Amino acid sequence: MSRVRLFVRDARSILTPTGGYLSGFSHTLQPYSGCEFACAYCYVRQMAPQRTAPEGLAWSTWLAPKRNAPELLAREAERGRLGPARIFCSSVTDPYTPLERRLGLTRGCLEVMARCPPAALVLQTRSPLVVRDAELLARIPSALVSMTVATGDEAVRRALEPNAPGTGLRIEALGRLREAGVRTQAAVAPLLPGDPRQLARRLAPVVDRVVVDDFFLGDGAGGRRSRAALERLRSLGFGDWAEPGYAEESIAIFREELTPERVVVSQAGFNDLEWLTHGQDLRRDQ
Repeated sequence: MSRVRLFVRDARSILTPTGGYLSGFSHTLQPYSGCEFACAYCYVRQMAPQRTAPEGLAWSTWLAPKRNAPELLAREAERGRLGPARIFCSSVTDPYTPLERRLGLTRGCLEVMARCPPAALVLQTRSPLVVRDAELLARIPSALVSMTVATGDEAVRRALEPNAPGTGLRIEALGRLREAGVRTQAAVAPLLPGDPRQLARRLAPVVDRVVVDDFFLGDGAGGRRSRAALERLRSLGFGDWAEPGYAEESIAIFREELTPERVVVSQAGFNDLEWLTHGQDLRRDQ
């Protein structure tokens, strides 16, 4: 893991109204700014957090923990604003960045939500550290852990997600969460080169559903934000995976292996209001 510069700060607020791609959610929650995982395809490199990066540092070389995040969220709960909220955590950082093991800011926020559950909570991560908080998550009826598993090919994963945990560790974490009674989702987003049938079979026993996205639907700009990542794919010899429509065959395979009801696509899949608001009673029989 590369060393990052830390800029610990107090935030003014912690729930940010959302819309656009995350139209099914009312708020995002970011316990941190910045990220340590250095994924080559990360769209946040071109968004506001990086445009205002401290000291002009490059993406994935800085991290700004919001040390008062749990206190701010507790204040929102006291004001009655947390109960009706539909929260996506997080859209421009990973709530389980490695420093979370020591700082526990995401855990502190979950402790607040265990006392005052929101209408919906999606934790989007690529870190098995989320298993540490399985007991807390099981106390939040609407909680869904969405684990990014973009490929089953470790060589591809290392080339495009160099600082992130291995795929096997993530799949194992999904299984442990599901055993603890937490709803789970694999975010194959963006779909990277690999054997989709093999990946689907590995995911089938450990997830309630899979959401698949690509470099064109998912980046919100028709592939323009993903241009550098697409060029990286071509340089690695995966030109066919860098063209519009490349995900269609893989989506069909996922639906064959997991049943169509358990596979959703891009924005509509991430914003499925039924899943977001009704909690664990919606788990499909498998």
